[in-house]
Amino acid sequence: MIMLLLSAVLFIIQPAGGSSQHDQLVPNVIVVEKELQTAIEVPLRCGGEYEGMDISWRREGTPLPKRGNHINVTVEEMMGGNFTCHDSAGAVLNHQLLLVQLSRRDNDRRILEKTDGDYIKCLSRNYSGIFHCSWNWSPNRVGTVVHVSAQRSSNRDNITCTVDENESGITCLDQFQCSYAEELDYITLSVHIRYMYRLEKYTSQFSISEIVKPDKVSITKLSGNTFEMEYPSTWSLPKSYFPLTFHIKVMPLRKGGDCSNEQVQGSRTQNRTVSVGNRREFRLCVRAQDELCNSSWSDWSFYEVKRR
Repeated sequence: MIMLLLSAVLFIIQPAGGSSQHDQLVPNVIVVEKELQTAIEVPLRCGGEYEGMDISWRREGTPLPKRGNHINVTVEEMMGGNFTCHDSAGAVLNHQLLLVQLSRRDNDRRILEKTDGDYIKCLSRNYSGIFHCSWNWSPNRVGTVVHVSAQRSSNRDNITCTVDENESGITCLDQFQCSYAEELDYITLSVHIRYMYRLEKYTSQFSISEIVKPDKVSITKLSGNTFEMEYPSTWSLPKSYFPLTFHIKVMPLRKGGDCSNEQVQGSRTQNRTVSVGNRREFRLCVRAQDELCNSSWSDWSFYEVKRR
């Protein structure tokens, strides 16, 4: 796991020619924003402690003709690179990764794939302040998370995130989230992702109440055709303060009678018990939603009654 402590992100912005800009995103990572067809000069510095030394440079291990503590390199299209500076004996003194982010008018997204209209999908199982965001890589492009920032406008230093091992998502915690208080502002999430030397920034803005999705409901048979629905164990307590609405369908067992069949509308209730009429064989489908906001429904749970 990669732990990223998230706070207000300080960018060092300098002009790099034309409409581009030169950003120090994280230590040893430089981001150049530019138009695709424009070539620009980007300044690199080995380090203040190396002034006056005989310093050579390499890009991806290939020697560059320029020497000295300060050099300019030409960046064309998406041609960034790993740059290292060396002393007269060839020892590495420092390194810098140069990434290219296209300007807004050229920035056709290529690293992540849109799903249901969004690049990033965020969900929370309850109101504890923990949420998970995920994405899908575009075909033939599996990138790397470079930097994540998540913050509320009222408190810029309270959210921490952990990158998933497969780098297809993050889990975040709003440390000062109060389950019982009204959310006064949104969470703004920014994820910087690279593929080779291309960098893309993806953003999402939401409140916990907008992304909350209960886990599956458990269904218990009481007697006859009477059943009880139990709140998910992960749902916020007390239940009276965080009520759920149940969506109930009674489906046939024949092939194609799955719970997601939109032709069967079903009914909605806050009661935790339900009785099915005189049926000998059926599938009882139940899902849940926060009663107080129009957020996501849980995935379907079902209980099957078969003819003996």
